[in-house]
Amino acid sequence: MANVAGSPVLARPIAPAAALTVAQALELPALAGARLVAGHAGAPHPIRVANIMEVPDIVRWMRGGEFLLTTAYAVRDDERALAALVPEMDRRGLAALGVKVGPYLPVLPESMLRAADELGFPIVELPGEVMLNDILSEVIGTVLNRQALSLERSQALRERLSQAVLNGGSQHELIVLLAHETGCPAALRAVDGTVLNAAGTVPDGVEPSVTRPITVGGRTLGEVALWGEGCRTTDTELALAVEHVASLATMLLVQERALAERERRYRTLLLTALVSNPPGDRAEAARRAAALGWDLERARATVVVEVTAAPGARTAPVTEERLLSAARTALGAQTPAWGTPGGMTVLAEPGPSLRRTCAALHRAVTAACPAHTVAVGAGTVRADFVELHLSHGEALSALALGRELEGPAGSFTRLYEECGVYRLLNQLPDAELRSLVAEALGPLIEHDARHDSSLVHSLSVYLQRDRNGVDAAEELHVHYNTLRYRLKQIERLTGAPDKDPMRRLQTELALHAHRLLSARLH
Repeated sequence: MANVAGSPVLARPIAPAAALTVAQALELPALAGARLVAGHAGAPHPIRVANIMEVPDIVRWMRGGEFLLTTAYAVRDDERALAALVPEMDRRGLAALGVKVGPYLPVLPESMLRAADELGFPIVELPGEVMLNDILSEVIGTVLNRQALSLERSQALRERLSQAVLNGGSQHELIVLLAHETGCPAALRAVDGTVLNAAGTVPDGVEPSVTRPITVGGRTLGEVALWGEGCRTTDTELALAVEHVASLATMLLVQERALAERERRYRTLLLTALVSNPPGDRAEAARRAAALGWDLERARATVVVEVTAAPGARTAPVTEERLLSAARTALGAQTPAWGTPGGMTVLAEPGPSLRRTCAALHRAVTAACPAHTVAVGAGTVRADFVELHLSHGEALSALALGRELEGPAGSFTRLYEECGVYRLLNQLPDAELRSLVAEALGPLIEHDARHDSSLVHSLSVYLQRDRNGVDAAEELHVHYNTLRYRLKQIERLTGAPDKDPMRRLQTELALHAHRLLSARLH
């Protein structure tokens, strides 16, 4: 419909069940004898208020939803003016026009009735003996009574919903109550539309009738949704109920997050204390762990996981929850685990094989953290939880040694029990290790430092390859003659360590000690 300049088109509201419609108003006692004579399609229009028109100019002050009553005295002799009123009132969103037929206007003009039928705008013919003030009073009273009843029902529903939360109800119980009270399918949905909690049969592929967002800290985390077909309450009540449930769900979410954060801190403090020092009170430590669902009487090993971004990869930091979820997937939901800077620590049951258990953890974390390298170090299994701090130290040593041997970007799983001679060397103080290294490798280390060479590394590869020069040269990516030249330099600086079994053993131990010292420094 075209709009007349200066006459804004007002959106006509859809009538909620509690609203008084034009058809229902005709059943009121004050409108006995009134007839809907044109614009029958507009019978469901909701009436917001009633008013009396003395002059046509009053239409410009209407805001929509009015049931306008008139004797048409001011335009009784102007059929064109009467007909022009209809499209103007329709544009303004009025509910209906009631015209009193009597001495001023014996009959309603056909042009007026045709315009009303075309637009679906209700024209009500009022009997000549009716009093407009009676109609005005009864219509307004009925509208107010219905609004008050709707408000009372809405308030009662809000109180029932609030009481459910105060009694410890969960988000699921809140959704169930909402569905029960409204008679509509209800759901709590994630931002992507995934249904998290639902009550009633939520229709697939059908958009909800009413939604309200769940927002925490300015971030939308989901929504409460209601499908309105078959509901027992009005649309307005539905909107209010859903809005209140969204507020309550937001409050529950904030409370759950705060509780989860407190539990996370409590869990982290307890586990960090266990792997740092022997517990001062064994019984108290076991009791606190049991409160979190952990049985510390089972044999466990401390496993440390480090996750770093792959070189050149642009990726967001890995969250603690993602790491813990991977640990639960691989080792079970009740596995004690907590986040640490750059990774996490786990108290893992060995199962049939600690190696296989750690390998499963490595796979799960790698799958959960693409574009990252994953390093896993495990201490030895301890039957008594008061020794978990020793297993933790071993796990850190295994991890540090792995970093040294595999490089800072290496992805590996290393068990302390598989570290061989490093387990023995790890028990020696740094001073003893430095003395061993200086005695066997000192000249080579000094030569490498002065000439930016790699005699120490070349000797290590040569001995690891069981003194096979061809294999060693291939691993070092040098020509065989280059390796022979380096070996002659080594023999000149240190003697011939590979020819004397005792010297060779001392040299190999010194090479391992050199790696271990480098790992400790890192």
